[in-house]
Amino acid sequence: MRLRLRLPVRALRNAPLRRLLIVVLIVAAYQGWLSVQAVGKADPGVGARPDPQGRFPVDVVLGFPPERYHMLQLQKHGRLRGTEGTVVHLRSVSPAGVDALARMYWVKSIRSPGAGG
Repeated sequence: MRLRLRLPVRALRNAPLRRLLIVVLIVAAYQGWLSVQAVGKADPGVGARPDPQGRFPVDVVLGFPPERYHMLQLQKHGRLRGTEGTVVHLRSVSPAGVDALARMYWVKSIRSPGAGG
């Protein structure tokens, strides 16, 4: 019984294990923050009219004009149709793609095309 109680204490005294634990906690906290801030980014009407493959067009609103990096990241989840200011138009986006887009911290909102705003 004493060994079980001492083992975690001894492990925390080990500097490499302590550093690894800190890194794991930081990564877990960051992933948790991404999940929390993703809630509510997608408008309720997104995905209301899917095509036969279950995909649909979306407008991704950013807080800045998109650069090459942002376009390449967005293209992982849909086909680029074009941009207008801070709005990127994507087509053929899956429901999982919408979830992934919402987890990007630099995406302000996701809406159906023509929803305005």
